Amino acid sequence: MAPTSFASSNTESSGPNVAQAKLPKLLPEFIAQHYPSEAKLLHVHLVHRHGERTPVTHLFPSISPKYWNFCVQGNRLHSDFTKAVGVYAPNSDVDSDVDADKKGKDHQKWHNYMFKSENSKKRGIFPDDPSKAHSNDKSQFTADTCAYGQLTDVGRQSLTALGAHMRALYTDALGFLPAIPRPGDDNGPTEDLYLRTTSYTRAFESLQHTLGGMYPNLPVNSRIFRINVRPRNIENLYSDYRCKVLDRLHTECSKESVEHFSEDHAKLHRDILQIPSLGEPFEVELKRRAPFASLFVWDTTSSMRSHGLPLPKEIDDDFISRVSHMCAVEYQRPAMRSTQLARMQIGPFVRELTDNVVSVVEADRGIIVNKQRPPKMSIYSGHDTTIGPLLAIFGDDLAGSPSLTTSATPLWPPFSSSLRIELLKDSASPYPDVQPSWAGDLANHSEDLSTIPPEERIRPFNVPDSLYRLAPGQTDNTLATPFNPRAMRDYYVRIWYNDRTVQLPACRDPGAHHTKLGSSVCTLDGFFKQVARFVPSESETIQELHALAKAQSKSQ
Repeated sequence: MAPTSFASSNTESSGPNVAQAKLPKLLPEFIAQHYPSEAKLLHVHLVHRHGERTPVTHLFPSISPKYWNFCVQGNRLHSDFTKAVGVYAPNSDVDSDVDADKKGKDHQKWHNYMFKSENSKKRGIFPDDPSKAHSNDKSQFTADTCAYGQLTDVGRQSLTALGAHMRALYTDALGFLPAIPRPGDDNGPTEDLYLRTTSYTRAFESLQHTLGGMYPNLPVNSRIFRINVRPRNIENLYSDYRCKVLDRLHTECSKESVEHFSEDHAKLHRDILQIPSLGEPFEVELKRRAPFASLFVWDTTSSMRSHGLPLPKEIDDDFISRVSHMCAVEYQRPAMRSTQLARMQIGPFVRELTDNVVSVVEADRGIIVNKQRPPKMSIYSGHDTTIGPLLAIFGDDLAGSPSLTTSATPLWPPFSSSLRIELLKDSASPYPDVQPSWAGDLANHSEDLSTIPPEERIRPFNVPDSLYRLAPGQTDNTLATPFNPRAMRDYYVRIWYNDRTVQLPACRDPGAHHTKLGSSVCTLDGFFKQVARFVPSESETIQELHALAKAQSKSQ
């Protein structure tokens, strides 16, 4: 039973719901414009945030129901999920991806990040005076009640819709993915897809529903998919803030970012404090968690907005947009201002993406590095803290709402947000006949990249020199052919964020993007240039941590 007595509903706004992601309409003209026949699709990375969920905190009981009854199907499916994976995840000493259904005495329990108990002092999610909580709440605990942080039926529908969109585009319209996933060797899991999720239950279940939307007619007991999960100590889909050095650096950079938007930041906080249902608990969090307090307002209001729950009249779509913007200022924009922070937050994952792109290009050029062919699509189920830093690395700072007054208005990634990184090949269209300004220094392209500071690199350190020493049609990368800076001229990268393309700064020069499809379709060299300074080697990561720790200890 949904709550009915909080406040007058203000969810029937004519404005966009910034708490939910949008997808482009796959009209024939859209397909013709973006996927001409000469541009062959080679690989797709799909990185998505989990779907709509209940709040992970319970700081605003005056507006939020005590019981979120949005898990009619979710609780049944969650029970099936825990049985299917045996509630076990890889042990922390594993140094590679493993199957999520693997279990045994040498494996630790699955990380079920949902909070059923009302007595969780560790989370600090309940007010000091319980008598103030839910004074007008008529919600009841039922079999449909969700836990805190649980993927709801709304979230399941959103991810199923995302999967259906992938099927409509890459299977039905383009014929890139098979209509039915093909079994791998020995009739094992399909090799068309590489699948990975974090060990958060809502992320795993979101991946399940994405696959359900892509392949809706598979038998329930099908074992065609292999799901990979990494233990927390080697997870790279989100930042590990147990690292105190990273935590302090992020806090410092966030304060600098907030100063850039100080007027908007201060006004939003004043407005929050004046709203009776938000002011008192927000003031407490502002003292405890500054400069990151806005995210707690977003956590509750965006979840309520996404589930159609009534909100006070002051909390309209424009207000939620302002909160979303300030969350991006506090969490996402710092990574745009600090290359060092971005490298530490998500650099190892970008290194993995780059490795995948290299493998696909090598396979397309006939270089047999591994016997197993690269998958057609890689799907990563993550979080807002996955999408946000990636957007920062891709230079996306203008995804704003026109109602905001600032010149640069990034918004926090809404539920079920997705990034698609498409690798294309086009040998027919003319290649740019000019070089971008950053391509002039060939030494930075061909020398040992470990000797060049990351900020000066034209390509990531893990892009092998051998890719630039192959003549067309040549497959033997051991031959000492001359270095050719235009050897990758047939390959391009395009990045979609929800329903629009991302304009990478390094690809805006005339010589760094597709001559027909425009600046949203980067040359592969342009993509490499954009991410080069954010991709650290293992040794560089360790050195950077030591240097930061030393600098921070001196400043204290």
